[in-house]
Amino acid sequence: MRAGFAASSPLEILGRALCGDLGHVTDWEGLIGAANDQFVTPALFHRLRQGDIPAAEPEAMAYLGELDSLNCRRNRGLWSMVAECTGLLNAAGIVPTLIKGASELALQDDPAEFYRLMIDVDLLVEPEEAARALSVLTGAGFTRLEESEYAHSPGSFWKQGCVGTLDLHAGLQSDIARFLAADDWQRRRLLCERDGVRFFIPDPSLRLLINVSHDMLHHSGLSKGGISLRYLLPLRQQLQQADAGLDWPWLLGLRRDRRFRLAFDLQMLMLQELFEMPLPEAVRPDLATRFLHRRRLIKARHPRLAEIEWAVVKPLYSRLNGQ
Repeated sequence: MRAGFAASSPLEILGRALCGDLGHVTDWEGLIGAANDQFVTPALFHRLRQGDIPAAEPEAMAYLGELDSLNCRRNRGLWSMVAECTGLLNAAGIVPTLIKGASELALQDDPAEFYRLMIDVDLLVEPEEAARALSVLTGAGFTRLEESEYAHSPGSFWKQGCVGTLDLHAGLQSDIARFLAADDWQRRRLLCERDGVRFFIPDPSLRLLINVSHDMLHHSGLSKGGISLRYLLPLRQQLQQADAGLDWPWLLGLRRDRRFRLAFDLQMLMLQELFEMPLPEAVRPDLATRFLHRRRLIKARHPRLAEIEWAVVKPLYSRLNGQ
């Protein structure tokens, strides 16, 4: 929500609350429902308990605190699963790459305290390692979920006692990999060791590329015009870090691709809209991009209209993309 404009959708009100502004909150149940829908309830709790904002509704804070406690317990279990699987792969001569939320989890001082509400964890191995990794996981009692295999993934795996699923990748999705030069994958990963296991994580710039491309291109956020705070919040946090270590010449160079430029600029505009963050230098969205930005806001404010619009747009989009 830009300064001077009233928040007019549950998502925009949630964005203001995540900035510490509760002036628009009249319906706490609706606010928490929006946070649950966006998978950012723990982040809302962490922001509301900071001392620079007015006291929130006590019953709401008690509920949010309970959810956060459960999320901490689950994140601890998710990290234990990541460490177990990584250790098994290491023993087979494989050093996996943790991507998406798993890489952020690995960067925390205490993974249990991570504010994200994780759906699953993602480990990536090289294509030639996929069969061996599959054998290792199934040999350790992990079962592949039905219909979970895709072009880039041997499947999602779960074992009795685990608090979530593990998505195994044999390479990046095409909507991400297409932006990498031949040596980017090797030079833009950092080798890490933690809890006795070895793994790679993408460097900050590659993590940003994966975040934007996965949400806007792989999950079709660009075409559908949706807004996902579970992707925007890590992006916001990364851009706010003074020592983020982002390779801006490389990232801005990726904007030569029209689809990535649209995806990237739309996310920057949404960060400006919801959190009043300045646009990065050299990012000057054109009129078409700003029109698509307004489309996202209108769809957030009018869900029924959004459904009708997508029912009309989807066949055209599928035809243009040969689907």
